[in-house]
Amino acid sequence: MTKFILPLLLIATICFGKEKSKKILTLINGMYELVSWYDGKTLHKDPDISGRWVFMNGNIMKIYHNRTNPKNHESSIGWGNGIVSDGKFKYAYHESLRVKGAKNNLTRSHGPLWDGMRVFKVQLKEGGMVMRSESGKQTWEVTKEGMVYTDTAWGEDKVFVQRKWKRIAP
Repeated sequence: MTKFILPLLLIATICFGKEKSKKILTLINGMYELVSWYDGKTLHKDPDISGRWVFMNGNIMKIYHNRTNPKNHESSIGWGNGIVSDGKFKYAYHESLRVKGAKNNLTRSHGPLWDGMRVFKVQLKEGGMVMRSESGKQTWEVTKEGMVYTDTAWGEDKVFVQRKWKRIAP
């Protein structure tokens, strides 16, 4: 009897894993427009912030402009790849360009934003999913309408940030 139960459990686990991966990809695939940027004190909207985030068929791209501080504007462009496996979403921006500062005093940086892939455990829920990073510092809440990205230690200064994105293309 055990000889038959174990293979059946293995097949069921594999099928459930593939089905979960398909749901995750269906939810996250698309193009998103940055609607708001909360820095823990102030809620910023267009024209102070703008941007796009795209995940499509394993490719990822982000562009944002943060003009909330006139003396320290920031624009960032990044692209890379992402995968879903074992109930986790993993991604990295392998190439990026960041320009920061005022008109007369700009700094540029380029290259990967971090080493390796950032890994998120995914929990499917009614109407969407929640993805939490292994460190617990980043969370994404994704629905058919859009997503909310929260980071408690974002950027060089490790500050709180929450960005809301509206889905503009499936």
